[in-house]
Amino acid sequence: MARLSVIVPVYNALPTLQRCVRSVMAQNVGEMELILVDDGSTDGSSALCDELASGNDCIRVIHRKNGGLSAARNTGIDAAQGTWIAFIDSDDELAPDTLNPNLKLISDDIDLVEFPVTVHYGAPNAYNLDFRPETISGDKVFPHWIMTCSYTHCYAWNKIYRKTLFSTIRFPEGENFEDAAICPQIIRLCRAITYSDRGRYLYYSSGSGITLQYRFANQEPLFRHNLELLQLITAQGFGNECRTKLWNQCLNLLVDLKRCKDADKAYVAANARNLYQLRPGPMAILQAGTTFIQGIKALFAWLFGVRTLCFILGIKKYK
Repeated sequence: MARLSVIVPVYNALPTLQRCVRSVMAQNVGEMELILVDDGSTDGSSALCDELASGNDCIRVIHRKNGGLSAARNTGIDAAQGTWIAFIDSDDELAPDTLNPNLKLISDDIDLVEFPVTVHYGAPNAYNLDFRPETISGDKVFPHWIMTCSYTHCYAWNKIYRKTLFSTIRFPEGENFEDAAICPQIIRLCRAITYSDRGRYLYYSSGSGITLQYRFANQEPLFRHNLELLQLITAQGFGNECRTKLWNQCLNLLVDLKRCKDADKAYVAANARNLYQLRPGPMAILQAGTTFIQGIKALFAWLFGVRTLCFILGIKKYK
């Protein structure tokens, strides 16, 4: 059985696929399978997948009818034979010495390893997401994830997962921000998580992805998943600081929804009421360590209502 299964969903990725695969195969992982899930490509990527797998026993290709990123990842999960799983998007790559050094951090009780990312790699607005090396265990795992605001980087691909975490979990199909949907579920199952400073995931941004387009249907899932997380940690009695940070994030996301040209006004109004009911106290807002502008927005929403804030800031629409 392969120790590590690396899953790469492929859809019309002809310009970048070879670069991606090359970066995976150079990782020097002894027991590894690379699963290329061709999601109904029409640009020649299907043939390239077969070509890359030809004569290489480490690479497996699955051709399937187009169903989207989540469906392709789920197909890869179902086919994976490894004890561990990693995801890589076909337009990204791994820096040298990423997988093997992080696999060496794994012990019997660790269920997930998260490693650094360069976001918008190669672009002027590139930035690094780095971690202080540490292992969080037991009942501290989920609170630590919340307190460090890790819900702001629910990436599927800068992590190595124990495959059993996916025994009952799959990516929601036909929905954007699928990572944000399952990441809290995964974290809550982990017995221990190691945050690593080894290696790096290189995330390229084309600037044309569907999640970058401010349309209501594209952006709504991100707000919904964050609101569900806020409701969960409120019910579990998390402290004001944790709840206030996430509440501020939900507030900004709801304003973004209102600013979409095709905004669902009834949806925004209903969730403005939901968010207002979950509001932290004014002292918690003042002590949340946010920017001055964010503090003013939050206090205004506390005093006059989330719906009123959304109405005022929603006048300016996204292009």
